[in-house]
Amino acid sequence: MKTLFLIFCLLISSAWAEVGKVTKIVGEQDSYVVRGSENIKLLVDTALELGDIIHSKNAYLVIHLFPATQMSLAKNTEIKISEHMIEENADLEKTTSVIDFIKGIVRLQVTKDSNQEINQKVQADRIAFGVRGTEFEVSMEDNQDVDLDVFEGEVEATSPDVHTFVPEIIKANEGFRFEKKKRAFSKRRFAPKFRNHPGFKDKKEIKKQWKALKEKRKADRAAKKSLRVERKSDKKKHRSDRKNQRKGSR
Repeated sequence: MKTLFLIFCLLISSAWAEVGKVTKIVGEQDSYVVRGSENIKLLVDTALELGDIIHSKNAYLVIHLFPATQMSLAKNTEIKISEHMIEENADLEKTTSVIDFIKGIVRLQVTKDSNQEINQKVQADRIAFGVRGTEFEVSMEDNQDVDLDVFEGEVEATSPDVHTFVPEIIKANEGFRFEKKKRAFSKRRFAPKFRNHPGFKDKKEIKKQWKALKEKRKADRAAKKSLRVERKSDKKKHRSDRKNQRKGSR
């Protein structure tokens, strides 16, 4: 019984380590994720964990980052899932997430329900973009300037190298650039670079998938609690049996 309980706990811990999954791969099947010292080939439905470094290589990838962020990676793009935490209570589900953008082109779509608060940040070299519900693209090639193109909503840009009295806000159909050498912000025309974006899943489908996963996790928690109660009961019965055996031997 003890062995089964430990195995079950390990399975639950593994499920909770999952922060997202791969939903689409277009092109060559050579993309992979670096997890610790291990390189893991990416397939559709591959689970992603906190700290993973994702390399798209010669493929286009689409990722569902829980609960409601979709990310599309162009070829030769690298990102890292640096922070991800979901806090749940009866009225509000609050998500805080940070993606380290290393190189390439990534397009994000962040959607949420009325009972969700999503603080999604994408940070590159000396620049961070913060969103709460929008669609935008970040690009950086050959370690040059970082470009931003906003499709919907608004994005807030901040950098420790640029001091402003109010945050820099980039709106829909606007372009923006962080010039590394000058350490300065500049406006540019809206000119997204992701020519072969494979497309995101329907927002309703993403919500449905997240709901199903939440229900599974809830069932896992209930099963884990039931096993704890059963284990405690077994220990109590074992102590009682030993006590009765000692009385009988007197």
